[in-house]
Amino acid sequence: MRAAISFPDLLTSLADLGRVVRENPELQARIQSLVEELRSIGEPTRASLAAFVSKHPDSVPVLATAAGLTREMLKNQLRHRLGSSSWTKLARTDADRLVEMLDEFDLVQRLSEQMRRKWTFADVLLERYLWSQRGASGAIGRGRSVEDQVEAVVRKLGLPIALRTQFKGRGGTSAPCDLAIPAGGEHAQIVIAMKGFNSTGSKLSDAVREIVAMAEARLPQQFVFAVVDGIGWKSRQADLRRIYELWERRSIDGLYTLAHLDRLEADLRAAAMRLGMNDDRQT
Repeated sequence: MRAAISFPDLLTSLADLGRVVRENPELQARIQSLVEELRSIGEPTRASLAAFVSKHPDSVPVLATAAGLTREMLKNQLRHRLGSSSWTKLARTDADRLVEMLDEFDLVQRLSEQMRRKWTFADVLLERYLWSQRGASGAIGRGRSVEDQVEAVVRKLGLPIALRTQFKGRGGTSAPCDLAIPAGGEHAQIVIAMKGFNSTGSKLSDAVREIVAMAEARLPQQFVFAVVDGIGWKSRQADLRRIYELWERRSIDGLYTLAHLDRLEADLRAAAMRLGMNDDRQT
């Protein structure tokens, strides 16, 4: 296998695969005050919103909800795009860039539409319902994006696969894997973990435990690869480093982001050749 890239290079290659506050009188009063001042500036523009957030840095996570960004999403996007998750600092020092970034999520248009709208209770319930579906469905969708792209690489090589299964390794130990070649169970010869996350949470720790279990269960002749991506890993760098260290110790045979799929393809082809799995179907 090719030499490992550095951890900073791995971190840099992570791509953007890319909630809610409790009501209380103080919060309601603060938001009411922000809305009244926002209405006083007229039709929102990038320039007027930059001036607004510069004066009211604490309004940023509130305004971001109009563009569909939860607090966690906002922090991850700011860190990924502007190098800092502190909206307070950015609002005070670089409000124009901050609003420009938020407008990549159509902040100006959405805010303008929502301020003009005459809201009914049905509208409120619909928005709450859509918001409640956002986290889970979005996370699954982004995770599937990584899975879909890795699966496409494997199918391009003409290798048979089993998805989201278990494989048997040392001493009959079983471990989970997202993709096994040519099949799961005792027939697995190459196994791949595919973990894409744009948000943080226990799922990332679960992903690390799963990859560690794969590394511990593997037989000497089995190949173990891991593909990770998403800006959620930037907030969990210690977890990402644990995976990277598995690679450095050669406990797993490769670690990739979606930016490295060409390297994954080359390493899979080499592994299949060593295992005698290559045939005329591979290109």
